Amino acid sequence: MIALGRRDPFRLGLVTIAVGAVIAVLVGVVSFVSFGTRSYTAVLAQTAGLRSGEDVEVYGVPKGEVKSVKLAGDTVEVRFVLDKDIDLGDRSTAAVKVATLLGTHYLAVTPAGRGRTETIPLARTSVPFNLQDVLEKGTANLEQLDPELLARALTEASKTLTATNQQIGPALTGIARLSEAVESRSDQTGQLLAAARGVTSQLSASSTDIVALMRQANLVIAEITRRREAIHTLLVETTTLAQNLGGVIDETRQDMAPAFRQLNAVLTTLREQDANLKDVLGKIAPTVRYFANATGSGAWGDLWLKDPALPPDDLSCKLGGC
Repeated sequence: MIALGRRDPFRLGLVTIAVGAVIAVLVGVVSFVSFGTRSYTAVLAQTAGLRSGEDVEVYGVPKGEVKSVKLAGDTVEVRFVLDKDIDLGDRSTAAVKVATLLGTHYLAVTPAGRGRTETIPLARTSVPFNLQDVLEKGTANLEQLDPELLARALTEASKTLTATNQQIGPALTGIARLSEAVESRSDQTGQLLAAARGVTSQLSASSTDIVALMRQANLVIAEITRRREAIHTLLVETTTLAQNLGGVIDETRQDMAPAFRQLNAVLTTLREQDANLKDVLGKIAPTVRYFANATGSGAWGDLWLKDPALPPDDLSCKLGGC
């Protein structure tokens, strides 16, 4: 006790102050220097309610913490830390998200790109809308609405819905069933879309051939159009010829009728004499054959008719006159 009473109070105060300063420095170092992490900065258009101490998530997993939020001109700089095993490339993005309905937020960071960057610029950050922004932007439009006209429109809409409430229920039920059917056929729908994509790819690959085919079809159509004019001219001339023939027939009908009647009479006579003609032809055939034999070189009829005094050819040969 006596020894304690002899200590210098001034020195004791200095030691106490020095120890307190060291402890304060250590606390500051622990608070602001993160071990095993890296520090980054994200530039936001506004804070959107983000506060220091809230989480930083990477793909939905907490991997860091927001250290500070401060104003930098017309933007906000958010300093945050992430584990050292996560590298942010030159295309990384950051967005402020609402964590709960109580107003807590978190910073969602998505690593992307090559290399490593320490600052995510304003072009790659986003913040959610808050109620105040929506009200400020919508107030001007709401002021332009006519309240009486809006009230009448809502009244008419209410009457229409009341009158069709029995049809709305089945319609909504049908929509729900349709949604269930689409959901149950999702695999088939995916296959159908894949097949449609394949057909589209095939058509795209064959576009050159299709265009060439269409050009050839245009040539065929043009040729058919030209031939159509020729066919039209032929039909017109054929119609004119038929009309002229009809006129000729009409003009010569009185002259041709007696000739046709006489021709019919001749044909009728020939039909009646058909048996006699066949009998005559049957009897005249042997006579003609015998006459031909008699006048041929075999019976020397032709020579005797020319000069009956001359001997036959074979007799002349025998006599040495060949």
